[in-house]
Amino acid sequence: MASSSLQAQEPRNTAVQPIALRRWAYSIGFWSAVLTTVGGVIYFLVIVWANLSGQFTFPPPESIQLFGGIASLLFCPALVVVIASLHTITPAEKKVFSQCSLAFTLLFALSVSINRFTQLGVIRQSLAAGTVEGINWFLPYGDRSIMLGLEMMGWGWFLGLAMLSAAPVFSRGKLERWLRGLMILYGVLGLISAVAFMLASPLSVVGFVAWGLILFIVTGLLAIYFRRGA
Repeated sequence: MASSSLQAQEPRNTAVQPIALRRWAYSIGFWSAVLTTVGGVIYFLVIVWANLSGQFTFPPPESIQLFGGIASLLFCPALVVVIASLHTITPAEKKVFSQCSLAFTLLFALSVSINRFTQLGVIRQSLAAGTVEGINWFLPYGDRSIMLGLEMMGWGWFLGLAMLSAAPVFSRGKLERWLRGLMILYGVLGLISAVAFMLASPLSVVGFVAWGLILFIVTGLLAIYFRRGA
């Protein structure tokens, strides 16, 4: 009797677990998307202010670089959480797309985080100590900079592929059509920017429209998407 009672309870427990997991995914996805969007809006306003005040040059001033480095280190894990939450709630028949998107987002976060962590740690400390020998290739915006290459590879190539992979997840209703369209737009601009960077073409600047504006519209819409499903 005891064993049959336990067997009867097993299906009920396993049925409850995915529902609870989906609730967590909707909640975590919503808040991570909100935080990413708010941070993105602040970042966008800072860049607009720097442009209007004539302080936005290349390379950017140290204060802008510091702000951008800290912001990027926060955006990277937040975006991973957003896409991981999306993968959790994606229907089984479309999980291959969300899983590919999650994999590319992880590669994005890794490449950008390596750049920004190095900028805020090794580079900043070396410059403060007056040690500049051999450092040019590792400056975040230096000529022939390895770190700038990592940055463009992350925001352009890997996050572009992540957005293109996630786009097929959305197919129903006005909100999902907007998400799909904007993700495709980000992906196209991101990949163009990455390839243009490798070819030393000025077209690489189109990427700044993608991750400076379109990305945070996408995360804002994702916040609405998660909230509706919660």
